[in-house]
Order: sequence, then structure tokens, then C-alpha cells
Amino acid sequence: MNGFLGENGTVGRVSTLVALAGAIGVLVVAGIVVFDVVMRALFNMPILAVDDLNPFNIAVVIAAFFPLCLVGRHLVTIRFLGRALGARGHLLLELLGALATLSIFVLYAWQMLHYAWEVTNNGLASGILEIPQAPWWWAVATILGFSVLVQATVVVEAGLALAIGKVGERGNRDHGA
Repeated sequence: MNGFLGENGTVGRVSTLVALAGAIGVLVVAGIVVFDVVMRALFNMPILAVDDLNPFNIAVVIAAFFPLCLVGRHLVTIRFLGRALGARGHLLLELLGALATLSIFVLYAWQMLHYAWEVTNNGLASGILEIPQAPWWWAVATILGFSVLVQATVVVEAGLALAIGKVGERGNRDHGA
């Protein structure tokens, strides 16, 4: 199981690749914005697609970082109570937190799937170029679906840690209160 779970397992490596694609997306969006500004300033010829498609590009880019944040447990946590309750209490709170996060991401992914379906059925398009919005929202829905799977592995990992009573590397790190 260790080859599959965690930041260094298969789930972590795939999450890193998705985040890398998101980082490349950020660079592409930034490059296009710079090119648009140069075209506006020098030639008075803006690139219409920049303003038209940036909200959709940014949605995909932001979603691309969720799996990596989940697998690395890089979310806001307050661990002083877990430390006060001892190792077992800490592990139980980690499991409950992982389950709560999973619940939220299931709802989030389900709603995004519903929204992508609605956008597809209604044929929504971008405002200026009238490019269909559906591919962007399906990409976000797919990434969020993957995020649910990633968080499910985090829940399994937290459950296994509680079952064997091992705090492990994450529990020993001081993340602050």
C-alpha cells in the first residue's frame, strides 16, 4: 500500500503531475496576458481571447492544485487539540478531519459535475468569441473527481495510522496552532 498512498506514492506522483500542468497553465496565462498588453500598447490590437477565456483557464489552473494540496495535507489545520489529547486522540482527529474534507470535496465535485452538465446542455459559450465553455468545466469537474479519489486515499492512510497507532512523519511535524 505504501507504494500507492501518500505524497511519495503513485497518488502523490500523479497529483504532482496535475499540479505541474496547472503551474504550466499559470505561466501560459501570464505569457498570454503579457503578450496582450504588448499588443495593446504597441499596435493598439488587443487579443480578444485573453479577456474572453481567462476566467475559464484560471478555473482549471486553480483546480489543478487541489490534489497536491490534499495528498500533502497542505490545508489549514489546527493541531494543538490533537497534541493535548495524545497520540491516539491526534490520530482520531486527523481521521475526522480527513473525512470532513472528503465530504466537502464530494459535494464540490458533485456540484461541478452538475454545473458542467448544465453548461453542456445549455450550450453556454464565451462572451466575445463564443467558444463553448463546456471543455473547461469538464476539465475542472474531472480534476475535482480526481481530488475526491486523492482525499479518499488520505482517509485510508489516516485510518490505517489510527488502526496501527502510528503517528508517523506528519504527526511529528509541528504545523503550529
